[in-house]
Amino acid sequence: MVNFRAFTERCEPKETRSKMKITKRQLLRIIKEEKIKLLRESMEELPPPGADRKPSISTDASILADQIEFAVQEGLEELGVTAEQADEIIRQLYNRPDMLKEALANGLYDYKKKLGMTGKPKPRSV
Repeated sequence: MVNFRAFTERCEPKETRSKMKITKRQLLRIIKEEKIKLLRESMEELPPPGADRKPSISTDASILADQIEFAVQEGLEELGVTAEQADEIIRQLYNRPDMLKEALANGLYDYKKKLGMTGKPKPRSV
């Protein structure tokens, strides 16, 4: 874990530092955006898959997986799910991977259908 206070003290003189408050959600969003940028850059620099690596997936697929992870975390937080409830959800979904596959496929098909109606995807913000 990064010690931000020590980092800022080394980077800026004490008299120029100002306190800026951000919410946990804003911090998570900033981290997510930076992770996406780093992921895009690293995917462009990767050598072809070898025997010691899994076959690569597209950058878009990797970013989508990361966004799904973030959406699940945010959704559980908004629902107020406890650790015990989260354990039960995990257990249920491990026993029914078909539900996850169907949800992902439906989301992708719905997106394709929406593109057919509108003609253009929404521009990326990152």
